[in-house]
Amino acid sequence: METSVAPRVITFSGPKDGVGKTSIALNLALAWANYQKRNVLIIPLDPMCRQEHAQFLGLNPPSIAEIIRSLGRESAGALGSLLKGKIPISQWGVGVLPLSKRRADVPKLSPDVILPIFSRLSQNFDLFIDVDPYFPMQVFSFDISDMVFWVTGSNVGGLHATANIFREINELHFALNKFEIVVNLYDLPGAISPKEVEKFFKQMGKDILAFMPWEDALGTLSNQNRILIVEQPNSQWIRILRVLLGAVTEIKPIEKQWVSNLSSQEFSHGSDMLWRPMERQSEAPAAQQSQEAKSAGVRTDVPTFWDDLKQKLHRDVVTSMELERIKISDDGQANQETRKKVDSIINSLLQKESSVQLTREQRVKFINELLDEILGLGPIEELTRDPSITEIMVNAPDRVYIERAGKLILTKYKFRNEEQIVQVMKRIVAPLGRRIDESVPLVDARLKDGSRVNAIIPPLSVSGPTLTIRRFSQKPFTDEELIKKGSVSLDCVEFMKACVKLRKDIIISGGTGTGKTTFLNMLSSYIPEDERIVTVEDTAELKLQQDHWVRLESRPPNIEGKGEVTIRDLVRNCLRMRPDRIVVGEVRGQEALDMLQAMNTGHEGSLATIHANTPRDALTRLEAMCLMAGAELPIWALREMISSAVHVIVQLTRFSDGTRKVTAVTEITGREENQILTHDIFRYYQTGLDSSSKVIGYFTATGDPPRFFKDFETHGMRVPIEMFWTEEQKKQRLNK
Repeated sequence: METSVAPRVITFSGPKDGVGKTSIALNLALAWANYQKRNVLIIPLDPMCRQEHAQFLGLNPPSIAEIIRSLGRESAGALGSLLKGKIPISQWGVGVLPLSKRRADVPKLSPDVILPIFSRLSQNFDLFIDVDPYFPMQVFSFDISDMVFWVTGSNVGGLHATANIFREINELHFALNKFEIVVNLYDLPGAISPKEVEKFFKQMGKDILAFMPWEDALGTLSNQNRILIVEQPNSQWIRILRVLLGAVTEIKPIEKQWVSNLSSQEFSHGSDMLWRPMERQSEAPAAQQSQEAKSAGVRTDVPTFWDDLKQKLHRDVVTSMELERIKISDDGQANQETRKKVDSIINSLLQKESSVQLTREQRVKFINELLDEILGLGPIEELTRDPSITEIMVNAPDRVYIERAGKLILTKYKFRNEEQIVQVMKRIVAPLGRRIDESVPLVDARLKDGSRVNAIIPPLSVSGPTLTIRRFSQKPFTDEELIKKGSVSLDCVEFMKACVKLRKDIIISGGTGTGKTTFLNMLSSYIPEDERIVTVEDTAELKLQQDHWVRLESRPPNIEGKGEVTIRDLVRNCLRMRPDRIVVGEVRGQEALDMLQAMNTGHEGSLATIHANTPRDALTRLEAMCLMAGAELPIWALREMISSAVHVIVQLTRFSDGTRKVTAVTEITGREENQILTHDIFRYYQTGLDSSSKVIGYFTATGDPPRFFKDFETHGMRVPIEMFWTEEQKKQRLNK
């Protein structure tokens, strides 16, 4: 009876027991096997393990639980041979495969072990799933079905239960056109009239496929394990059953994915009857896409009509939001409510697209993408929710990179076109009272979570609009975490902690993305709680833990070119705020002179970062920035100012494997003629790469303690001299 026709998966369910779904499933299975000339396998998903289908058909089949136990003794590749010939088929071309014959086996079953069996069976059978009114198993069945026959009675209890379940079905983003309503036993005494039942389902957006009458013979034949369609094929009930047969005939089976987001515990225990929303599936790396699709900029993970449908619904959703006066708020909780409302709007509009064929997983993906476009940052909104991503770089619509663990990765996320990138940029800067267009083609801004944003468009960006988002951990790294990551040694951390408490002026130097802000956050945590700290930043990134902390942030000029407040203005102003410590997020211009003057005039213990590749380069940059401020000082005087103001430079480096390390801690020891004198206290030496291209090296002291070492003792701080010894010096001391 086997043919090459694509297999169908049909589910029969309802709001409660006793509505007749099993009778409908059994009789329709016989009718379909006869009509299609293809074997049908009924799969009862019944936690109670009742065996009524097998009894009607006179069969003694194995159960899914027994098959899985057999698989435990066989290899996974033996599934086909294990199933072949083991499932008995009745004379009508219908077989049965129950979930289990013992209730004790049900908790051991889960979707991940059941689905491979279903996939293999579908090669030889059409599958009719008879699922009990147990919501987790219902959801599991709906996920993999081409059609669901929802069988209910014409009574208040059944209809109200149906309304509640369909509300949850809708929230889970199932396509409602997958469900066909069958009202069974509609003419029982006291039943609600068919017109009222029709009106009820109309309000839910559904038409009724068929009204099935009471059939006296069903009860009589059931007690004799006989089937109505065999005994009385011309009865009124069977004639109406042909409407269901016609609906099955019209199904266009889609390729099954045989996946379920239902957990093992939910499937077998029902631990979460409210159900959780389907989580986004992790995106496969871009390397897994075909090279042809990548070069053509074509998405291979969605249907071809995806973007056109999204643009169409986008306009309709925005219109609905305006009519319902739904607005995006700065309040996080309010935005969650907004997202739920807009989700409902999109789902309702999508339900009306009856010609659109999407799996539930695709529907969830579609709705989430459209939500992100309307309420968030479009394709990259999901990336902003991943705490492991430290940088998001949009180079072109189909070139979205991220930095994770110090490595650059090309993602599969894509914008429709350059216009969509610009729209995302405008959404970022608009709440800040800023704009980006041809007259203002370059903008620096900050997201609500503190992420730093740089947006640049043509004519400045010749290759098209480019967006860069630098993200920061909501919880600053501690020294213990940095030591564990291999970024710094324990001795170095203890020394830096003592320097901060001793109120030494420290410059943190490094290239882009080396972790300067992270290290500055860590150092600032050593500042005593009873000191007043004023931070000055171009874009607020620091996350100090102290209570007595004042944050200052520069301001660019407004649209008219007025109102600019520079870092230099803020550094000068903070001197009037009675700070104990001044922390400058990044020194990059004329403010360097004001900062050095502050360090030299009673504001010791200041911290700052600077872009430079070596400690010597950091000093050279400081000189250049002071000269930019118009300081008419001879070079010797400028270098004298630097050597007396700055005590320690911490150099950070990012290595080829993405790791970031402190590569030098350098003391400024004074000036000799026109040369600023320095010496290294700690260094990191790279010795090579291991088999996985990870950097190999070691931290070491250089053997010379800082010139200000005695200051530790003077201030009652115990800093062991041994931390500055090399390993060779330590060995020599031990030998003595």
